Amino acid sequence: MKGNGHFWPAYVDMMTVLLLVYLLISMIFQVLLIVAQQNVGVKLSAQQQVEIHAVPQGSKLNELRMMLDVNQNYLGSKNKKELISWLEKYKDDIEKNGVVIYAASKEGKQIGVNLTLQYDRCLEVLRTMQQYEISTQKVTINNSSVNIFPEDFAAIYLKSPSDVPVKNDEMSTSDRAGNPASVGGV
Repeated sequence: MKGNGHFWPAYVDMMTVLLLVYLLISMIFQVLLIVAQQNVGVKLSAQQQVEIHAVPQGSKLNELRMMLDVNQNYLGSKNKKELISWLEKYKDDIEKNGVVIYAASKEGKQIGVNLTLQYDRCLEVLRTMQQYEISTQKVTINNSSVNIFPEDFAAIYLKSPSDVPVKNDEMSTSDRAGNPASVGGV
């Protein structure tokens, strides 16, 4: 400063810089706090939602299990032929009741790797259904848990008629006559 210079412009510049530094630091802390809260929520929800369970050795009625190599997320030609013949055999039942598609893998991999493999395998089965124009309206992909089995496989099975929800317009006239609740009653 000069002897006759003014003190206030320098003071205002210095205070402006300090204010900007304060705002920058407070915004950084706010972002860190938000990110920390999001990470805590993700960790808790991941622990509560993912469960690991073993798939039974025996297959279900009308189930097709296609054995795969470790980390294989596509169907080989043999598995594809088996799937196509199974789909053609049960085409009417699939359109009526639907199917459940799921996959399993060997233990020892990370949860994320297992879930990704399972989902890729399920999508491969679904894609084959779409290629051969099989209805996918009532398909359920069961991928909410890590399925452990001694061998890697993808599977598809028919839903039982009791698992399929009945819409009001699909009920027959005799069902409506015998059920007062479906006619708008109590």
